Amino acid sequence: MESFIIVSNRLPVTIGKTIEKSSGGLVYAMEGLGDNYDLKWVGWAGGVVDDPAERRKIEEELAERFNYIPIFLSKQDADGYYTGFSNSSLWPLLHYISPYTRYEESWWQTYQKVNRIVADAVLDLVHEGDTVWVHDYHLLLLPSYLREKRPDLKIGFFLHTPFPSYELFRCHPNREELLEGMLGANLIGFHTFGYLRHFRSTILRLLGLESEIDRIPQESHQTTIGVYPIGINSLKFLRELQSAEY
Repeated sequence: MESFIIVSNRLPVTIGKTIEKSSGGLVYAMEGLGDNYDLKWVGWAGGVVDDPAERRKIEEELAERFNYIPIFLSKQDADGYYTGFSNSSLWPLLHYISPYTRYEESWWQTYQKVNRIVADAVLDLVHEGDTVWVHDYHLLLLPSYLREKRPDLKIGFFLHTPFPSYELFRCHPNREELLEGMLGANLIGFHTFGYLRHFRSTILRLLGLESEIDRIPQESHQTTIGVYPIGINSLKFLRELQSAEY
């Protein structure tokens, strides 16, 4: 069976004295894929776990119970990548509240570092024919990092936030690198056509890339773009409705 590897900032678990699966829209939308694929999930374990023995214990339990592969980050890396670059630099800009956007060069260096760490974890898992689906603004560089090492991979990317107009996105100091990171994917999904239109306008003005309404030709590959509002595991809902409880 082919593997389908989901990659997100956080694994959908809460790790404390015990490890419990978390709820959320992405979890429910993705879980149905397990009916047809060997479904794996790569992401940050959350918090800081420095003890190697504790890390091994968490890795083993996550692999056995959920088929999840955790990424462990130091406090410094978590602060720079997550609190700093992702949530203080990118998030406000993507949501049109640029006056709250902050930027530090060290955050950008850490964001690149963590995206590389995640890429290495994914590359250790993938085999020919597998699909990798990357989620959200925390991992904008990941598609291109994966394609550098494995140009044969099928890579999808979905942005769970708005994509702002060119006039706003161009204000980010790392605007070109972020766009090139996303364009490493074979498929990029947005919530609305407006976000897709802003993305097409931005890559034209910043990178000089012409695009069609649903694709962006590039030298190494073609990136398809589309609008895909997040869904639900419809088969699970149908099974529940047909159960004796209803």
